[in-house]
Amino acid sequence: MTSLDPPFDADFLDKLPAGIVVLKDRQIYYANTKARIDLKIPTSHKNLSIEQFVQFLAHSDREKFARTVSNKDIPLPRESEWQALLPDGNTTWIQVRVSSIGERYDLILIRHIGKFMQIRADLDSQQKQFQDLFSKSPNFLFIFKNGIIDWYSQAFIEKLGYTEEEIEERKSLPTFFVCPEHRAKIAAYLLETKRDLFTGKVDDDTIATQFVSPDETTELELLCKDGTRIPVMASVKKLYIGNTAIVQGIMVDLTPVKQLTDMKFDFLTLSQHTLRTPISNLRGHLDFYNSRLVNGITDDEKGILENNMLTAFGRNLSQLETIVNDLNDIAAVRIGKFKCTLMLEDFVPILQQAIDGLEFLLKRYRVHLVIEYPTTPFIINVDRIRMLQALRNIFENAIRFTGHGTVEIALNIENDKIIRLTCKDTGVGINQENLQYIGEPFMTFHSSASQLGLGVFLAKQVIADHGGSFEIESEGFNQGCQVTIDLPLMIPPEEKLSTNENESSLIDLLKQASTSQNYITRMDAIQQLGKIGLEEEEKQVEILTGLEHIILHDPDRTIRNLASNFYSKIKTETEKEVSYN
Repeated sequence: MTSLDPPFDADFLDKLPAGIVVLKDRQIYYANTKARIDLKIPTSHKNLSIEQFVQFLAHSDREKFARTVSNKDIPLPRESEWQALLPDGNTTWIQVRVSSIGERYDLILIRHIGKFMQIRADLDSQQKQFQDLFSKSPNFLFIFKNGIIDWYSQAFIEKLGYTEEEIEERKSLPTFFVCPEHRAKIAAYLLETKRDLFTGKVDDDTIATQFVSPDETTELELLCKDGTRIPVMASVKKLYIGNTAIVQGIMVDLTPVKQLTDMKFDFLTLSQHTLRTPISNLRGHLDFYNSRLVNGITDDEKGILENNMLTAFGRNLSQLETIVNDLNDIAAVRIGKFKCTLMLEDFVPILQQAIDGLEFLLKRYRVHLVIEYPTTPFIINVDRIRMLQALRNIFENAIRFTGHGTVEIALNIENDKIIRLTCKDTGVGINQENLQYIGEPFMTFHSSASQLGLGVFLAKQVIADHGGSFEIESEGFNQGCQVTIDLPLMIPPEEKLSTNENESSLIDLLKQASTSQNYITRMDAIQQLGKIGLEEEEKQVEILTGLEHIILHDPDRTIRNLASNFYSKIKTETEKEVSYN
């Protein structure tokens, strides 16, 4: 057995699997077999000088290494990395770890870490690509190294409300942005990651091949600087590179998912209530009718009850049909099959038809309706049925959310290019924080909302398909609301009523009253015909004939009622004249 100065044994050192070099008084004293093999030192060199020893190093590191080792005034670094030469002339890396043994001896452990350095370089490159790619991501992306925040995406700053300086100050406490109830779990995970590295659970061979743990996913909440919380789904992965434990991951903001879940729950609750109302009404009328039949009922009472029941059935079935149609429409929007078939038509009769169907709601909610119309036709490209659906949804919302107030509907022309319809109410209004969500399906913000929250959503879709714009404004709660709709005008308004009371003007009035596509034009023509019929006896027969035609054939109930009213007045005046004569 060859012995060195105590406390070293050369034979023992040669059997070690690691490269060991012994320094005595800062001079090379001994290099074991493993070190000589790794450093390509010939075994014939029994006594090594510093100059001979550093031949394995790259030229750029030789002088610095020799000066560091031999100069007693320079403390030896406990751990350092140096570039070494391979037999083919390429460079690699070694790691030197120094342990002092007494005052005269130092023991150097040499490890080849070329694989580690290559992995580290690859990781740095991947990390840079990762950072460049995801720095603008809306999700929370992060990298921890040995439990310390090493990198984070811009979303941390923007969503959590911290500045870069504030995050840098807290990077050694990575759980600061996690809600208190989740911090212990996150801290335990990071501690376990470091413990696996330093307790030998992850060995050197595993480290050299970049050991990657399976993904771990969990739900938690992040704590913003202002105290608000953000629900996230966190997915993390562990990597071990050399003596570095890396945790990289992504946290996906679940706020939209939570909102969608809440919307679905609200939809189920609201649809249950909305569907139950007409069904309960139908059941109540039917049960009442059956009970009266059982208890006995006269034929007259039976006729009245049947008429009332049929009226109620029609109204409630129409409500059910509207709900089903709205659901079908929203499904069509989602799959891109919601389309409008446009054709040139006067907008005013469509508007009036939408208003005519509001009588029941106006009485129920005790709302005063104020209408301002032009007297000329507004010709636009329109899908009559879809536009009626949109206008009714808007008007019905205004009435429901007003109650004991006023709804003003006005129609005018802007720059001879667009028509502008406004619907202004004095109702509950909309809070500013909720205004941005108006028009989203199934979104309701007031107890008066008895429908599914689809009216505004579908109305906006219809207006958009007509090439128009939709805007809703409110100053806040109890401040009322105004809806403004702009639609492109296709033909400038030119139609005007004749004012001459000669024969040709009477023919024009009769023609306008019976054939005009403009509702207001027909209304004004009928009123002028009624005035002439009451004042000029010789024209009464012709006017009565025209009014009879309107009463029998006009599709609008309001027009028929107006014509019938004047018809009765003229007829009464005629009979008085005959009786007097």
